[in-house]
Amino acid sequence: MANFLFKGLAHVGVMTDDAEKSVKWYCENLGFRPWYAGKMGPMPLTFVEGGGLVIEFISAGKAAPGGPVAHIALEVLNIEEAVKALREKGVEVPPPGTAPDFFPTGMKNVFFTGPNGETLEFVEYAK
Repeated sequence: MANFLFKGLAHVGVMTDDAEKSVKWYCENLGFRPWYAGKMGPMPLTFVEGGGLVIEFISAGKAAPGGPVAHIALEVLNIEEAVKALREKGVEVPPPGTAPDFFPTGMKNVFFTGPNGETLEFVEYAK
């Protein structure tokens, strides 16, 4: 896959049973700031930003099977091309979904599995 498809790290998803507590801790101790809060389906999601890093707190009420890091999201310039490139390499990737009302501008995203069982996400923000 060509590197030009990647813009950079979009965010890291962290499982939490108390998003308010997590936001407060990151803001008070590390200088993050609240960035966005919304729902993806029934799942409440809360984001903080600091130094260009965005952390997504996933209010699932339990830890993820592999630990508290739920997924690593990579921002791509063209999600359809990024998915196509992975499929050409034999990686199983479902079709991207669209969330026009998520984040201030909307987005497209897709989740897939890395070689160690880690969950990866491609994100393309709407312009």
